[in-house]
Amino acid sequence: MSMASAANYQASATLTPCSSLIDKELPHKTAVEDPATEQLAFALFEEKVLKRLEHVVRLYNAGKPLFPRALLEDLDRQIEEGREEIRIKDFDDVVSTYSRSVPALCLDLATTYCIGYSSIQVLTHIHPSCATMMFKDPPPVSILYTRHPEVAEGNIEMLGPVFVKMRERWQESETCQELVSHLTTLRFSLPIHKIVAFGLGTLGKTQNGRFSTRSHVQHAAVETMATVLAKSGVSGGKRIDCYFQDPWYDENDVRFLHSIGFQPLNDPKGFLEIDEHTLVFSVSPNVPVKQIVADLQWPGAMIWNTVCGEEERKQWKRRLRNGEEFWLG
Repeated sequence: MSMASAANYQASATLTPCSSLIDKELPHKTAVEDPATEQLAFALFEEKVLKRLEHVVRLYNAGKPLFPRALLEDLDRQIEEGREEIRIKDFDDVVSTYSRSVPALCLDLATTYCIGYSSIQVLTHIHPSCATMMFKDPPPVSILYTRHPEVAEGNIEMLGPVFVKMRERWQESETCQELVSHLTTLRFSLPIHKIVAFGLGTLGKTQNGRFSTRSHVQHAAVETMATVLAKSGVSGGKRIDCYFQDPWYDENDVRFLHSIGFQPLNDPKGFLEIDEHTLVFSVSPNVPVKQIVADLQWPGAMIWNTVCGEEERKQWKRRLRNGEEFWLG
């Protein structure tokens, strides 16, 4: 777990040559294709993709944010108004229109929409299998479609005893003691009035009859942070409010979090809640939380999982398993 001022985090963009991203073979080859024609077609395709990637890198390195606050505020407003069609600007400020209803082609795979966030690494490192489908720069923010449980698992009465037990285990752990020690010795330039957590996972979902220890412990960790910071005087005598954003929260999660004094928020309200008096907490999220936060508002502090040296560099590697090709990135 790492702890630092948001000012210490800055993403950078570099461009990997297209030849290292994709095989030098065009899809849908036929036996009558001329090798010279094929090579020319690939060269033209590679040049087109590289120009688009270079365009994204140029804008990003010039300081243009991927996730401007105004964009997320407008997106939140459209959702709150219940609009069926959502309009979102891409990185070139060109507006795309998305439907909140799942398209007919996706009904077998999805039940609802969600907000998609693409990091600078994703925008500049195209998946080899999808490279030939890249006709325009992918947008940093878009509407995607996913499958969400239609019925909440279990009931809220089950969550209370489970959370209490998990919280006790967390409070007795060495990791908890280390976190408390760090928090009590930290110096903040501004008071901390709130904690906003992202992607901690649903509390009610079970796998093989067992609740997620990770999810329960991370929620308990937020409670610990709020208690320790308030006792140390970092909040300036004010209560530290705790907000949680995770699209996978179901009805039971929402009711339970409210019952213990936590405030669940719908995407993107959690991001918009961040200000200079906020501590942001997120461990291994599947969206680029640090990049979104850096564009929106630098908080008072951020706590996240250990950052490895490879985090800023994304590279696709081809692997074979049981005779089938797949990619790791």
